[in-house]
Amino acid sequence: MTTLMLLPDGMRRWSQKYGVSLDDGYAAMSEKLIEVMGWAREEGIDTLYVTASSAANHSRPEAAVTTFMEAFTDLVRRVHDTAEFDFSGSLDLVSDQYLTELEVLRDKSNKESGFTLHYILGMSLTREVIGIFNRLNGKIPELTEEILAANAYVPKPVDHLIRTGGATRMSSFFPLTSPYAELYFSPVLFPDMTRADFTAALEDLRGRDRRFGGYPAA
Repeated sequence: MTTLMLLPDGMRRWSQKYGVSLDDGYAAMSEKLIEVMGWAREEGIDTLYVTASSAANHSRPEAAVTTFMEAFTDLVRRVHDTAEFDFSGSLDLVSDQYLTELEVLRDKSNKESGFTLHYILGMSLTREVIGIFNRLNGKIPELTEEILAANAYVPKPVDHLIRTGGATRMSSFFPLTSPYAELYFSPVLFPDMTRADFTAALEDLRGRDRRFGGYPAA
């Protein structure tokens, strides 16, 4: 089974392109993400990590933060009975209102579905590392890879990562325990992503020679 991380970028620019509100842009994002979940399941992907926000995103004006938090939360309201749901990240940046509801939705989600939707909220590699250190400092004799993975924002190694929106950078969206994740940068704004775009990304990712630091096969 393949683990995919999705960076759904481009909602603000999509809203400007079509002359609609940012709320409408994130509503379009929600509809598209439901489609992507279906495509991922068809492709044999069992875990879809979605970077719902970076830590920096939570410093935006309150109305903008509410827009993306409401959109991502509403999506889980709609799909939690068809997929297992989980979330992690810099949760101290998320308001209690949304944390409480996401916890309820996680507990109610379908654990037998064979597919997991996992949000990363407030993603930040520096906050993640500092948080792990502060949480475990003085409580363990030494840090191991197993302990690191158990406390990371992304608990399973990511095989493939797709970022939409045209930016060819990771920003704060880097899974700590996935040094060999294969990256694909799509020029399309996320709400405009088609099945063909998704297929092209996966075909490119799956066609790569993954060596994990070793020499090519003889």
